[in-house]
Amino acid sequence: KALKKQPFFGFFQEFPCQPTLKSHPRKNQSPFLPKFCRKLPLPKHFLFCYTNIIKRLTFPYFDWTPKGAWSSILGGSSENMSVFSQKMQALIQPRIDKGQLTIYGLAQNSKIDRSSLYKFLNGERLPASLAVLNRLMEALRLSPTQSSELRTAYDISRMGEESYQRRRNTVEFLNDFNQYVDVHSLTPVPILEPLPLPKEGAEVRSGILAVNSLVQSVVVAEATRPNGKIRVIAQPEYDFLIHSLSSLTLGRPCSIEHVICLESDSPEGDNQYNLDCLRAVVELMLSNRDYKPYYYYDSITSHFKNSNLLPYLVVTSECALQISYNRNYAICLRGEKYVSFFENLFDDACKRSNLMISTLGTITENLQYYYHEFVNRQSSPRWSCSCNPYFILYIDRPLLEKYLCDSPNREEIVQAFLHYQNYWGSLAQEKTPYIGYFTREGVEYFCRTGRLWHTPDSIYAPLEPRDRWEVLRRFCEDTNPSCTRLLLREPSVSFSSRLEITSFWDGSIAFSYELSPNKYAILFLYEKSLSACFDDLFSYLMEGNLVCTLSETKAYLRQKMDELEKTF
Repeated sequence: KALKKQPFFGFFQEFPCQPTLKSHPRKNQSPFLPKFCRKLPLPKHFLFCYTNIIKRLTFPYFDWTPKGAWSSILGGSSENMSVFSQKMQALIQPRIDKGQLTIYGLAQNSKIDRSSLYKFLNGERLPASLAVLNRLMEALRLSPTQSSELRTAYDISRMGEESYQRRRNTVEFLNDFNQYVDVHSLTPVPILEPLPLPKEGAEVRSGILAVNSLVQSVVVAEATRPNGKIRVIAQPEYDFLIHSLSSLTLGRPCSIEHVICLESDSPEGDNQYNLDCLRAVVELMLSNRDYKPYYYYDSITSHFKNSNLLPYLVVTSECALQISYNRNYAICLRGEKYVSFFENLFDDACKRSNLMISTLGTITENLQYYYHEFVNRQSSPRWSCSCNPYFILYIDRPLLEKYLCDSPNREEIVQAFLHYQNYWGSLAQEKTPYIGYFTREGVEYFCRTGRLWHTPDSIYAPLEPRDRWEVLRRFCEDTNPSCTRLLLREPSVSFSSRLEITSFWDGSIAFSYELSPNKYAILFLYEKSLSACFDDLFSYLMEGNLVCTLSETKAYLRQKMDELEKTF
């Protein structure tokens, strides 16, 4: 009845509208209470009930968010707001000030309760799921850039800044492998005329441009030589040197030996610096066919900044180049005696370091490497991730005999497969927990072609549809409780079809990458901080419902079995 009386609305325009009582600590100062009642000794529960009744009655007719009053409505300082709420304010406030948006309209369009929207804006609550967040972004009609920024703010608020940064670094490292697919098929960078090298003796340069020009001259001169060889001691901070080595030696018969220092003082779970080191290694590994990286541990700050004036070193067949840690100063020593001196120093550094990558020439070597590594380390795998659905474990000897091509080493290949399968069988008997993650892409590739990634097409014929169906059946009927294989939901991590990651219980981690058919590079290192970061990433995928359950995984495979059954 009160809504029909015009004088009733007069008191609403005598003060700035506020949605809560937090901004009015004094007694009886509710903005929804008429002036004549403010001096009465009314109980708090009466004020609360009265305020909420008026708000509910009048909300369809009024927007309780007047222009210029947004900061007072949200209440509190920005320090108490979540990153998500601050981003929400930045997106909504300009529209409300221009009269383009109301909270009531946003609640209707997004089908989200008004109280929940206010809690989102106050930093008191986050959207319960990605589905709720997507409805909110659709109702706000955000651009792709704005949607990405709001999703990032949501992830930071949900995970925490440190966890989000660590997981993002890990995902970006995995995405790097997708940037170098078929890179060896590219045409080498044309070099019309090599830059002249300094004269015999010593020559100094100062300034970043002058130093980079000298670095390029040295690299180009060695890359264009037949069977050139470059020895490097460098960190990922000197990205110009890393990019020059990867681009100028691409497609040329020039080998690279690289010594890199991993941070020894990084706390467990902090993967930023050591992941940057691995990203530099991956770039050179996938662009140069003859690349050997070595690693050791030390304090980066003391070794490359405080106590070492010229920590970067490049040695070629003609000269030795030393560079300061800030890349502003360099000295080039050209001559046989200088080259011999620094080659000996570099060889000593390699002896004190560990080889990071093993290059294998055949599928047999690849399977045997993993088998011997499992046995020699006496540490079983904790989890692995690959596009491949691990169907190789369900291809028995009759199927191998049926599809393997005739070759002189055919029996050797069969024995390598069987030894690999027997190891996984013994692992299941030990009841050591293990999880294998795989992607839909790998399943669909197998069902469509009858082939498996990481297995060269030249050594076997594609499986017939009936045998593909049989492999899927064996997979679904595997009831081993200790070895679980789960399907990654789409989209989750952009995983390269040529990459396989295996984490071990002793903290070591292995990255196996198929460089080309019948050629594999395995990056194996004992690095707990990196292993912990990948463990954290896949734990997050499990908790965030980004991994299918075992029943969902088998249901998807049975669906593929039904599709295959129609073809025979």
